[in-house]
Amino acid sequence: MGIANLTTLQRVYFKQYLKSSYRSFLLTNSRSHYTTLARIIRDPETKRDRSLAVLDDDVIPVLDEAGRIQFDQNHRPKLLLKAGIEHKKYLWEHGILRDLDAYEWFQSLIYEGKSIPDIWRPAWLGALLIFCFGITGLTALDAFAQHRYLKGEPIRGTRELFPKAYVREHRKHTGYGLMVYTP
Repeated sequence: MGIANLTTLQRVYFKQYLKSSYRSFLLTNSRSHYTTLARIIRDPETKRDRSLAVLDDDVIPVLDEAGRIQFDQNHRPKLLLKAGIEHKKYLWEHGILRDLDAYEWFQSLIYEGKSIPDIWRPAWLGALLIFCFGITGLTALDAFAQHRYLKGEPIRGTRELFPKAYVREHRKHTGYGLMVYTP
């Protein structure tokens, strides 16, 4: 699952998931503010309102003319519930939760059991491969250049020329502004 392959709600919740991940690991029993998308339904057994989490399969993003997701005044994406999904209300719920509970909720319901390192693994693997091949390639290139230099074949930089050879090579050039005196 790379970061580029995250679903709409996974992208929305990613900062909160990251926060809950490190806070639940570093701070025991810590609490933080979390905002989640929920739908309120009437529980037929208790006749009370009950809040249920909205999942990716339940929503459709509202897109602009360019095909990008539109955002509301609170910088949250505009999402519509799919037809046929029961709800009395549909809203963004704000609450204070234990970070460990929030982490477990995000991991199980939104991120399908994937932790933050699992999500970032493809990016880390790609970066590690580029780094290793880059170091190997640059080391080989430098060894080749040093080998040629030691044989007396400079491949870059300045060259040592006698004045007559310099004049001969640059007789048609007029823009250097250097005075060359030949004996």
